[in-house]
Amino acid sequence: MKMNCKKCGNDINELDLTEEQKFEIWGMVKQDLKLFATKKIIDDFGLNHKEAKIIISHINSEFGKCNCCENDELNSENIECQKCGAFNYNFTEPIFNSEFCSSLEYSLDFDNLGIDNVVGYWCDGVDCYPNDLKSLSKENIKKHKKVVTRAWIGKGGQGIYEMTIKFGKQSIQNYLSGLNLIDCIPDGEPEKWIKIEPENNKIQVSLK
Repeated sequence: MKMNCKKCGNDINELDLTEEQKFEIWGMVKQDLKLFATKKIIDDFGLNHKEAKIIISHINSEFGKCNCCENDELNSENIECQKCGAFNYNFTEPIFNSEFCSSLEYSLDFDNLGIDNVVGYWCDGVDCYPNDLKSLSKENIKKHKKVVTRAWIGKGGQGIYEMTIKFGKQSIQNYLSGLNLIDCIPDGEPEKWIKIEPENNKIQVSLK
């Protein structure tokens, strides 16, 4: 199926993206890696270079904000801007996103774990790009109930740790329903949901 952009006059292919494809392509556009995003669309969908470039030019990097004007009231995917007529894919930001990872980072409390050699540790970031993007699929979350990524942890906040994020009942339901995961981060009692192995550079956190 194709849609027409009234702003540029181009016909645009509608994409049937998996969760991981959307995450990867949207992430590339957001990081201004449009050449890589174009190549992925060519490889994954068999489109030519011109068709892929047109698609990329209509992916707005911020949900709700038109890629051609200052309108920030776009409220759904695959939408025409009410002000300028430009077509926007307007991808909703993935559930496993930078906002969630930042909230998780700030929630990690190592001083009250009861482990002497991690007192003074802090986290300087959680990678919102997991080791395997396929793990972000709803099928994987239902089946394996976890995502494995990286975190930067230590007294200087720079040690690279393998982080396993385990999903509980509430976080699985939120993920499958497209709801925020921030509310699923436990509050307090870090020893009940944070397990760290500094000798192996591994950490496991369990969401509600």
